[in-house]
Amino acid sequence: MAGAQLITNGTILTMDPAQPEVEAVGVIGERIVAVGQRRLVEAALPRGYRTLDLAGRVCLPGFNEAHNHMIGFGTALGHVPAGYPEVRAIADIVRNVAERARQVPPGTWILGRGYDDNKLAERRHPTRHDLDAAAPEHPVMVVNGSGHMSVVNSLALRLAGITRDTPDPEGGHIVRDEHGEPTGLLQETAQELVRAVIPPPTVEDHVAALRRCNDAYVAAGITSSQDAGSSLPEHLEAYQRAVREGALKLRTSMMIREHLLPHLLGLGIKQGFGDDRLRVGPVKLFIDGSLIGRTAAVSRPFLEDPREDNLGLTMMAQEALDDYVWQAHQAGFQVAVHAIGDRGIEMVLDAYERALARLPRADHRHRIEHCGILRPDLIERIARLGVLVVTQPIFITEYGDGFIRHLGLERIQLTYPFRSLLEAGIRVVFSSDCPVSSYVPLKSVQAAVTERTGSGRSYALEEAITVEEALPLYTVAGAYATFEEGRKGRIQPGMLADFAVLEQDPRAVEPEAIGAVRVSQTIIGGETVYEA
Repeated sequence: MAGAQLITNGTILTMDPAQPEVEAVGVIGERIVAVGQRRLVEAALPRGYRTLDLAGRVCLPGFNEAHNHMIGFGTALGHVPAGYPEVRAIADIVRNVAERARQVPPGTWILGRGYDDNKLAERRHPTRHDLDAAAPEHPVMVVNGSGHMSVVNSLALRLAGITRDTPDPEGGHIVRDEHGEPTGLLQETAQELVRAVIPPPTVEDHVAALRRCNDAYVAAGITSSQDAGSSLPEHLEAYQRAVREGALKLRTSMMIREHLLPHLLGLGIKQGFGDDRLRVGPVKLFIDGSLIGRTAAVSRPFLEDPREDNLGLTMMAQEALDDYVWQAHQAGFQVAVHAIGDRGIEMVLDAYERALARLPRADHRHRIEHCGILRPDLIERIARLGVLVVTQPIFITEYGDGFIRHLGLERIQLTYPFRSLLEAGIRVVFSSDCPVSSYVPLKSVQAAVTERTGSGRSYALEEAITVEEALPLYTVAGAYATFEEGRKGRIQPGMLADFAVLEQDPRAVEPEAIGAVRVSQTIIGGETVYEA
């Protein structure tokens, strides 16, 4: 356990409106014991305390990554690179797959992740024929950056038994060419047809992935993480082992997929079970797909789509969603539903409203994950129902050009809005959805402040917020999103001693430079877990 220490001689941002900046912080063990003037803080510490001299740097509460996929990200770090800017054309994907094929025996699965068809020179998805040219003797699966679709080669289709006669699964689509043959592109649940024949990773593989994820996150100043993908018993076992073995130092809340809820209830486990290192979080559901892949459930068709009537996909009927939400709600769980399109968001609000009518809960903190394409009436309902919006500003930078292409300038004005949500009194929580987008919190802060796409194009400038407004959304709000605001998110006496130390003050640099501010030190529970 860490001893006593004094943090001083820099800018200390507390995220406490009553005392926004202080001269010093005192820590004993894992907790903050004093905040304020240096002489008063020193008086609260025992003899022999050590001093962290900030030397003019900036200290703030550690960032709380409120929606991401930790095992998926750590696993993807070992896959074939397929993301922008390394990959700018389908030929780059083909080259990288071919290089991996030369390194592994025939029959070995080759996996990749990260491409965005909107950023490829060809402005299209790869096909099975493209991947066949790279690796005819290896099954290949390359996941789109959104995670909501994948392209596979012919061998992978054969192993999965997918032919022209294979029906679309519920909530998914097998894309076919003009002759009715699969192109290799699988959307949403259709991906599971191939994943079912890929050799499953072991618990040891998951632990190794968590170690890689942890190391990357702490270098970005992240001290807490809310995993959005705990869908298998092996995932839960891996998290426990990773904490026990010291591979995972991040404070982690696991969102539990809906099919595991009966098992938790059978054991008497409720949300919050665990400790400050690892705990059970909300119940997680999906209702639609992705915006960038044009599978989000929308009320008006996407633009520049091969199908003029494309309104996206829903993962289940309204009745099934209502039932899942009710089962979790009545059991006392918080519910977090992935919904990006306005039609999907409306379905989630309907389900929440019905559950709350049957059993009112004053502090339910139900969440909408992403909450992308909004309308004024939906914003009003979100505020009235007290629903949290867990959103990703970094999407504007990384996918905003594609959003404009698929929705048009009018509709993107309320697509991932921030100013409108805050002015409506809605609790907004920032996150990254990594590995869909960059996990670096300051890049998301920059995106929310500048409202510019990766190409520099204006997005929805009236929705921009200030740095002072954005930083609490990655600290205080993240803690609130898991009922932990009494333990972390602010620099106050009694809080956990989790800090990010920055080389520069993000409030003082040019807006376009916020994302480049370096993290020089990350502290969790009073112990330094990263130092540049």
